[in-house]
Amino acid sequence: MNVLFIHQTTNQTQMLSAILNQFIIDLQQASFYVCIIAVITHSLFWLQVICYSSVRQRSVQWLFAYLITDILLLFRYFFVYIVHTTSDECIPNPAWALFVCYFEATVDNYLNTLEVYILLALNICRYIQIVHNKNAYVAHFRILICAHLLIYFVPMILYILELTTEWAQVNMYSDGTCDVSYNNIVIQILNLIIVFALPIALNIVVIGCSIHHIHLTSRLNRARLHVSAREKYHRSLVIQFFIFYIVWLLLWSPNLIVYQFTSGTSKLTTIASLLNFIEIAVDPIIIAALDVRFQRVWSNIRKYIERTYRTRINRTLRQIKPEMNNVTLQAKHIDTK
Repeated sequence: MNVLFIHQTTNQTQMLSAILNQFIIDLQQASFYVCIIAVITHSLFWLQVICYSSVRQRSVQWLFAYLITDILLLFRYFFVYIVHTTSDECIPNPAWALFVCYFEATVDNYLNTLEVYILLALNICRYIQIVHNKNAYVAHFRILICAHLLIYFVPMILYILELTTEWAQVNMYSDGTCDVSYNNIVIQILNLIIVFALPIALNIVVIGCSIHHIHLTSRLNRARLHVSAREKYHRSLVIQFFIFYIVWLLLWSPNLIVYQFTSGTSKLTTIASLLNFIEIAVDPIIIAALDVRFQRVWSNIRKYIERTYRTRINRTLRQIKPEMNNVTLQAKHIDTK
């Protein structure tokens, strides 16, 4: 009886393991298709940027920096995908394998850390525009350059410090995948504060201050029975960023939190990664849909398509009309005979 029970338990465990492995494979395939869609959406977005100078402005620099990190995340995914799906003969030496392992393990978390601080910088610039009525991209140009450098290099230095001091280590698994694990809970909590809790809390504070300022000014203007165009624009800026931030937070945060506390390929890490890729795919759509400049570009494209379509129809009708007249004249000529 005991032998039979152990045998049945082993079969059930193997069956559950096979189902779980198949589920993970399906999620990984879904991630691949989502990344293909992301390449298309980002290509269409940057095509608009190349073709229309109206969207190439200083005030869009943080959005462009954010979307560039998305592109780098896509590059990282396809690079690692190609390496893992090709044969081992394509890896020429151990140094290359070590580089690929560290690249796969560290770049994802580094770029996701950049994104959260880039959005914080964008939010602060919009706060300055709303509350102080200043163009931060002109008035604080040098500070912006320093902010860019700090955002790009400080996280990199922190990750290098963690690896060199052995607070964190890179693990390679039997399937060839690599990730980073942390040696104690203190480092995990510290990382979670730096890359998640702190920037999210600061963003919430800045958004709250912007909303508070708009609320006060709207009360004053309501007393004067006047609502300025600037107030409407500032209100739209806050609403746009709030909508984008909520969507981004729901899709982005699971991957970063899971990354800090789990290792290896599992159902949880694969789902979190898929959500992150969905966020990358919808980023250019949401940004373009919520930005007035891109709305104008879409309107111009729509008008151009409608104008081209009408021109072709009118040209076709002008070509058909003489032929119809000739047919009518021939018919009358036959009738007279």
